[in-house]
Amino acid sequence: MSALWRIHEGQHLGEHGEVNETTTAGAWGEVVSSAEVFPDLEERPRLLLGVLPGWLSREVRPGQDRRWLHLRHQAGGVNCTQVELVATELTPRPEREAGLLRLFLRFYDSNLAGWGTTVDDLMTYRVALRELLGVDANLSYGDLREAVYPVDVTAAHLHHLTGDELPEDLDELLMFTHSATRPMEMLNRWRLWIITQNSD
Repeated sequence: MSALWRIHEGQHLGEHGEVNETTTAGAWGEVVSSAEVFPDLEERPRLLLGVLPGWLSREVRPGQDRRWLHLRHQAGGVNCTQVELVATELTPRPEREAGLLRLFLRFYDSNLAGWGTTVDDLMTYRVALRELLGVDANLSYGDLREAVYPVDVTAAHLHHLTGDELPEDLDELLMFTHSATRPMEMLNRWRLWIITQNSD
């Protein structure tokens, strides 16, 4: 399993995974750049399933059945927002790959969410997501920015996008030190992101 777990000292994560330079965060191991892990994002967008680092603790850790990475990804166009996700890569179905690439091209160089997101932006994204990939972001739209394209985490969406074998209850991908910890903060724990090359 990859070295994960350390948000750099002097940083913490905002509500949508963006890195802020104001407080000292926990000790979670090394953060790796998506550009290093996925140098071909401009040609091949990636499908990631994961959780924001803030969801993890000594009581909650990624399981060992899949490869996990603590990724830092540049997004938001020229705003250059840095977002982080502790994620496992999913393999897109071959018939979805063209849609992933078209989604990237549709919003590349848009500076989407670089300085805020409008209702028009959200509507345009939702239409594109439905048209190009047959999925939705009715609940996950808050993570939207250029180079990070969220999808609602549902069993139907996962099955539609990937052939990877995943448990019906995604929390089975995590390890919980205490059983009582599992139901805590379980709503909106998971993220399904399409990440692409940022335009800056």
